[in-house]
Amino acid sequence: MRRMTTVHLVDRRQEHGSTWELYTRAVDSGEAFDVFVDGTLLMSSDRRHSETMLAEFAVSPWRGRDDITVLVAGLGMGHVVRALLDQPGIARIDVVEISQAILDWEQAYFGRLNGDALRDERVHTHHAELSDFLRARSADPQLPVDGWFAVVLDLDEFPTHLSRPKNELFYQDSGLELLGGALRPGGVLALWATEKDDTLLQRLGGHLQNPMKVAVPVDRDGQGALDHIYRARRGPKKPQN
Repeated sequence: MRRMTTVHLVDRRQEHGSTWELYTRAVDSGEAFDVFVDGTLLMSSDRRHSETMLAEFAVSPWRGRDDITVLVAGLGMGHVVRALLDQPGIARIDVVEISQAILDWEQAYFGRLNGDALRDERVHTHHAELSDFLRARSADPQLPVDGWFAVVLDLDEFPTHLSRPKNELFYQDSGLELLGGALRPGGVLALWATEKDDTLLQRLGGHLQNPMKVAVPVDRDGQGALDHIYRARRGPKKPQN
């Protein structure tokens, strides 16, 4: 006999013209959380993606250093931040998140899912829109002057759907240029998608060096599926004449 799942609404917010809802439901391991935006499922605590592989791909070119800085665009449920903290050599992680609901739910609920990743002293959270943050970063003396060793984009299940329509910018030429400008020479831009997108790979190659994509097996709703991780690097610093 199949056990019925009880679902409870935990919180509902209006943000940036959209309705954000947090639900909890019973699962065999205890409880799971679901976040919906305008009625569309955005993320689930028991629907994991390729967070560990994404973190490894982002920082592996810097293996052996102990001063690695990372910018994470999008907090989600904190699983990417946790995966990065578990990588060797991480000195600082800056997390940019525009949703106050996500930030509040992290404190109240999600921290227990990610080992309280945001309480780690290496993590610094910024409540801001990503493009605004990147354009104003030079005014903050606490941020890396030369840019981050890695920028990890964890905003959407691109290209299936965007959590915010404005996020489309970061998969276009102007947005990729902005992200690339946040990297130090040799820095890594890494992102993931739920579907293969050759156009995105070509765009990455137009702004950064050594673009590549790998397919990562994942369990999605009890079925085998693939995530696609994209990575490219900023070129080395040009010698001065």
